[in-house]
Amino acid sequence: MNTDRIYYTYLVQVREGKYDAFQDYESKVLPLLPRHGGKLEIRLQIRKTGPQQPDEIHVISFPSAGDMEAYRHDPERLQYAHLFHEVVEFATLIEGYSLLS
Repeated sequence: MNTDRIYYTYLVQVREGKYDAFQDYESKVLPLLPRHGGKLEIRLQIRKTGPQQPDEIHVISFPSAGDMEAYRHDPERLQYAHLFHEVVEFATLIEGYSLLS
């Protein structure tokens, strides 16, 4: 098991009619990742075939869980938390490790 980085898969379903506002939120918070050693590995927009599917899947990585927590509690990121709650219907965060060496 490769433990050089911790990977977080984030499944996001955006509220109806709020996709542009979600993009605005993302444009504010994603640039903060490198400040905490974070990297956006991939960001996928989903071609939805059902109402329960996420609109986007993000895979981000950090050197440690502490770095992820620092990102989550970054004061600049927290100032946009209200936007997240306004535009996101649900979000699921999954932590994992690469099986590739």
